[in-house]
Amino acid sequence: MERIGIVSLFKEQVLARFEWKAAFCVGDNRVDEQHKKIFDLLAAMHRDIYSDDANHAVKSTLKELLEYTKVHFTDEEDLMRSIGYPGYAAHKALHESLMDKVWALYMRSNESNTDLAIELLVFLNDWLVNHILEEDKAITAYVRESNKKAPS
Repeated sequence: MERIGIVSLFKEQVLARFEWKAAFCVGDNRVDEQHKKIFDLLAAMHRDIYSDDANHAVKSTLKELLEYTKVHFTDEEDLMRSIGYPGYAAHKALHESLMDKVWALYMRSNESNTDLAIELLVFLNDWLVNHILEEDKAITAYVRESNKKAPS
C-alpha cells in the first residue's frame, strides 16, 4: 500500500474514535444531544490537524469545544441539583478539573505542535467516553431508582 493510502487509512481509523455510539446514551435527550455535539467537535478538531492552517484551525475548534463544554457542564450540573443527585459535588469537581487541564493545554496550543493536538484529542476522547459511561450514566441510574421509589 502506498504511503498516502496508509496515512488516509490511519486518519479514518483514528477519526472513528471520535464518533458517537449508542452505548453512550445516558437517557436524557438534552444531555445526549450535547454529548453528540462534543464528539462532533472532537472529530472536527481531528480533521483540523491535517488542514493547511492546522495550528489556527485546531486552536479555533478547541476554543469552541471549551466554550460548548462549559455550557454543557452547567446544564448537567443544573440537572444534578434539580434532582438532588448525591454525587453532585464530586461530579462538579471532575468537570472543574477537566476544564482546568484543557485550558492549560489550550494555552500551550500557541505552540505549533501537532503532537500536542493529538495528545489533547486522545485525552479528551478517553476522558469523555469514561465520564459518560461511568459518571453521567450514574446520574440517570439515580433518576430511574428515584422514580421507582416515588409513590404513584
